Amino acid sequence: MKPPISIRSGSRGFTLVELMVAMTGGLFLSIVVFALSRDASRFYQREARMANATLAGVSGFERLSGDVARAGHLVTPNITTDPHVCNRPQASWPQALRTLRALVVDSSTTSTSSTEVGVAGITPKGLIIAGALTTPEILLTNSVSQATGGAWEIALNLATPSAARLGLSTASSATAANQAVLSSVFTSGGVGRIVRLRDHGMDQYAVVASATAGTSSAVITLAPAPDLVRLVRGGVQCGVHDLGEGMALSVVDLVRYDLRSMVNDANYASLYKASGLNTGGTSGNALPYEGGRVELVRVELDPGGVEIANTREIVGEYAVDLQISAWSLASATDPTLTAVAPSTSIDTTYPTQLLRGVHLRFAVRSREADRLRPISGLGGTNSSDIYRIGLGGSISGTSDVGIPFAQYARVRTFQSDIALRNLENSVW
Repeated sequence: MKPPISIRSGSRGFTLVELMVAMTGGLFLSIVVFALSRDASRFYQREARMANATLAGVSGFERLSGDVARAGHLVTPNITTDPHVCNRPQASWPQALRTLRALVVDSSTTSTSSTEVGVAGITPKGLIIAGALTTPEILLTNSVSQATGGAWEIALNLATPSAARLGLSTASSATAANQAVLSSVFTSGGVGRIVRLRDHGMDQYAVVASATAGTSSAVITLAPAPDLVRLVRGGVQCGVHDLGEGMALSVVDLVRYDLRSMVNDANYASLYKASGLNTGGTSGNALPYEGGRVELVRVELDPGGVEIANTREIVGEYAVDLQISAWSLASATDPTLTAVAPSTSIDTTYPTQLLRGVHLRFAVRSREADRLRPISGLGGTNSSDIYRIGLGGSISGTSDVGIPFAQYARVRTFQSDIALRNLENSVW
């Protein structure tokens, strides 16, 4: 028989009150840890969004800066007064070609008037850039002649290094590949680009009507206006001479940068659909702060200055501002660099050939509002000191725990001074 188990009279377990106190204390500790973890996670997410916006802004700003640096490359700084232009602008020329400039600053704000940028009172500017931006190669001609009916035709020399770099070939089997290259280089969206013909330092400008590849050949047919000039003894001392062999041919691009809403662009419907915005800008279950957003957009223009369909690109998302200032020579005979007055319009009447550099300032915001109030006393929203932008039109009030919803998003600004190297020798 086993002996009875002895039990200490002094030993006991936890009482119900002690257990409840311990569990309550642990619960409060868990709540504190969860709150700290939640705030840390929110802080990380907000900073990650700001970092993503900054990186995207840097990428877009570099694209813009690169195109500005190439302004005037293989094109006249100012076609109106350029003494090296042989066929002078006429009323029959397409509008953008008739007033061609290497750089034009557009102060129109209609594209942002109904967006969060317009509501904030910010007035961004736009840029129109001309130059060999897509195809920097200089091709040579085999002949430049007028066909029956008066249309000018340019036969390209395909046996040159520049033609080979573009992907053009003299092989008889390369007709289809050559046609694809010609269409890409000389047309955009089915619209002919501007071309420049240079011979003995004198230039002529024309517009491409079509580009056709044949067996070991490539022919560029020009539009009726502008008309080319032929060298005539005792008359015009510049133009196409003899058969036009060996003339330098380059392609001129016209692109525009500006800030605008792209919510209504069907090509980017999938981008906004993720935010709950349907094609056409309607918002059924749209995320806050998305309906009024603005992007930095790059679009190609035709020789008449009209946007070419399906060439719009979003270069920078959640854009806030784009400002441009410039400096130029005091005059054609005075090399002193002076800042262009802010009130001066750098438009199609400005002597663009005197410009020597520009200062770009581009700003983007974070994807969501993460600040309750703006920073006051540092310049306002329509100056160089933009630190926060109000997005109050999208969401307001307080949360279910009485905390006010954020109404302002942080802004990051990028700035750069860009020298216009292609305009350095224009002193006329």
